[in-house]
Amino acid sequence: MATVHRGHDERLDRVVALKIMHPHLAMDEDFRRRFGREARSAARLAHRNVVGVFDQGEDEDRIYLAMELIEGETLRARSVAQEQLTLRDSLNITTQVLQALVAAHEAGIVHRDIKPENILIDQDDLVKVADFGLARATGSNNSSASAALLGTVAYISPEVVTRGHADERSDLYSLGIVLFEMLTGRQPFRGEQPVHIAFQHVHEDIPAPSSLVSGIPRELDSLVTWAAARQVEQRPATATDLLRAVQELSATLPAAVLDSRPQVREMTDTSDVPQMTTSLEEVASALDHGPRTFPAGLLDPGDEDAPPTGAGPEQDVEASSVDAAGPEPADASELGSAAPEDAEDEQQEEGGRRVVVLRAPRTPRGRHLPHETRRRSRPMAMFATLSLIAALAFGAWAGGDWYLNTGPGADRTVPLVVGTPLADAEAALTSSGLSVSTEEQFDDGVPAGHVISASPSTGTDVKKGDEVQVVVSKGEQTFPVPQLVGLDLADARTDVESLGLELVQDDPEYSETVPEGEIISQTASADALPAGGEVHVVLSQGRQPISVPDQHGRSGEAARTALEDAGFEVTTAQAHSGSVPRGAVISQSPASGTLFRGDSVHIVTSLGPEMVTVPDVFRAPEAEAKAALEGAGFAVEVVHDKGEPAFGLVYEQSAAAGSELEKGSTITLKVF
Repeated sequence: MATVHRGHDERLDRVVALKIMHPHLAMDEDFRRRFGREARSAARLAHRNVVGVFDQGEDEDRIYLAMELIEGETLRARSVAQEQLTLRDSLNITTQVLQALVAAHEAGIVHRDIKPENILIDQDDLVKVADFGLARATGSNNSSASAALLGTVAYISPEVVTRGHADERSDLYSLGIVLFEMLTGRQPFRGEQPVHIAFQHVHEDIPAPSSLVSGIPRELDSLVTWAAARQVEQRPATATDLLRAVQELSATLPAAVLDSRPQVREMTDTSDVPQMTTSLEEVASALDHGPRTFPAGLLDPGDEDAPPTGAGPEQDVEASSVDAAGPEPADASELGSAAPEDAEDEQQEEGGRRVVVLRAPRTPRGRHLPHETRRRSRPMAMFATLSLIAALAFGAWAGGDWYLNTGPGADRTVPLVVGTPLADAEAALTSSGLSVSTEEQFDDGVPAGHVISASPSTGTDVKKGDEVQVVVSKGEQTFPVPQLVGLDLADARTDVESLGLELVQDDPEYSETVPEGEIISQTASADALPAGGEVHVVLSQGRQPISVPDQHGRSGEAARTALEDAGFEVTTAQAHSGSVPRGAVISQSPASGTLFRGDSVHIVTSLGPEMVTVPDVFRAPEAEAKAALEGAGFAVEVVHDKGEPAFGLVYEQSAAAGSELEKGSTITLKVF
C-alpha cells in the first residue's frame, strides 16, 4: 500500500516516519479513502502503545502521512532471531498490545490487521501497534469494503473469512495466533495457498501450544486457545477481559517458568502421550473364561494299533483285556448284537474341557475276537471319531451362523461418522455390515461433503444390514449477489434483502454520468454470500459542483489553462482597454460561483489601448474643430490665450495632425 521513509519535520525540527502511498494506488479512490481513514483513526488514539500520526497531506500525486518514528524492530524480526520467545517476553508483548487494543476498542475502532509486522518494539522494549490502514469505526461498517479479503490470512479470524465481518473479538483472535507463534515459533495453520490456510481457520481449532513445544503451563495453553477460539462467542467478550487474564497469569507463574524458553518437541518423545495399548495378559485376565479346546492329539493319526485318540483310561483297560484273551472265532451277528448294547459314549469334564470318551464294544467273557475282527474295529472307531468331529464342526458352524446373523451376534453398533467425509462414513458403515442412504442439506458449520448427522445416531445398537441414513453437508448456503448499479437505494435494498443479504451504504460520491440517488458501484467479498452477508453500495450525489476561479488580470493563456484544468470549457474574446495590459483578462463570465464539469466560462482579453489618428483642424472654426476631434474619440480643451477671439479660428492644436494618440486622450486647441 505504501513505502515508509525516514523524514525530518522542518517546522517542528523533529525526525518522523513518512508513509507515502504508491503512486499507482493514489489514483484509486478506494485506496485514498483507506489511507485517509488510517490517519483519522490513529489520530483519535493518544496512547503510549499506539504509533502516533502527526499529519496527513498531498504533494502533487503523492499522498503521505507523517508519523512517529520508532527506533527498534518489528515482532516478526525478533521472532525470526529468537524462534521461540520466553514466556515472560511473550506475555509482556501480549499485555502491551492488549493495552493498545483496549484504547482502540473504547474509541470504537477495530484494528483488523493484528500481525507481527504491525507490532513494533523500540529500544526500551516498549511495544507500539502500527498500521491502522484497515481500521474502521465499530458499528458504522464492520466488514471488508472490497472484493479482496483485507487482513493477513495467517492471522485472519474465521468470521472475516466466512462473512467478511470483523469486530473487537476478531482482533483478539488474531492476537491469540500471534501469541501462539511467539511461543512455538510457527503459525498454527499452514498451506500452499492462502485459501488453504483460510479454510483451516474456519474448520479447525488451533492446537494447544504444548502439543508442539515443551514447557508450556496448562493455564497458558487455555489462555491461547480461549483467545483464538473458532466460535466468536467462546472468545473473551472484550480486550479488557483478556488483558486481565494475561496479567493474572503473569503474576502467578513462577519466575523460573516465565524465564524459560519453550523447546520444540521431538517426534519420538511420547512421555506426555498416554499409552493406548494393553498387554496380552491383561486381555486374557479380563475374559470370563479361556478359549474352548479339544484334547490335544484328537486328530493325531498315531499308530495303527494304538487306541483311538481321546479315549479315556477305561477304554485302554478294555482293549488290553481283549488282546490278552487271544483269538477266538466269532460271527458277525454276535459282534453286531454286542455293539449297540456295549458301545457307549461317555462325556467327561476334564479341567474345564469337554472330552468325548469312546468305549469299545465289550466282548462276552470267555470269548476272544478273531485278529481280523480286532483290526476292523479300529477303522470303525476312527470313522466314528471323525464323524463326531464333523458333527461338532457342523454344529459349531451352524451355531456361529445363527449367532452372527440371527442371534445376539447380529447386533451392530452405529460407528461415529458425524463430521467425517462421506467416503469415510460409507466405508465405516459398510464394514460394520450396515447399509447407507444419504441426503444433502446446507449447513453453516460443517464443510461440504462431510456428515452432519446419522440416523440412528452414533452408539445405537441395530441389526446387521439395517440402513443408516446420513445427512451430508452441502456447505454454507450462499446466494448470488444481484447487480445493483443504476438502481435507486430502495429498489436495491429490496433485491438484496429478499435474498437474505444485508445492504450496506458506503460514503456517497459524485458522478458525472449516474443521476443523483442511483447506485454508482457495489462491492462484496464474493459473487455469492451466505445469509446475512453484506453487499456494499456507493450512491451517486449527482454531478459535482465546481467553484469557478476568478481570472481577472491574469494573462489570457494562464486563465484558459486554469479554467480547463478545473473542468470547464473556455470561450474567449478580445477588446481594447486603456487600463488592462495587452493580453490580460479584462472580464470573465461568470466571475465566481459554481458550475458543473464541462460548463462554459467566457473570458475577454485586452488588446491594449485603441489608437486614433488626429484630424487636422488648423484654421477651422472653433465649434467645427471641437466636433471633429470629439468625433474621433478625443477629449477637447479650448484655450483663448489672446483674449476674446475676433475670428474664432484655431491657430494651434496640441497634437499634430496625422499623428496617432490613444483614444480618449485630451487635445488642446488655441483659438484667436
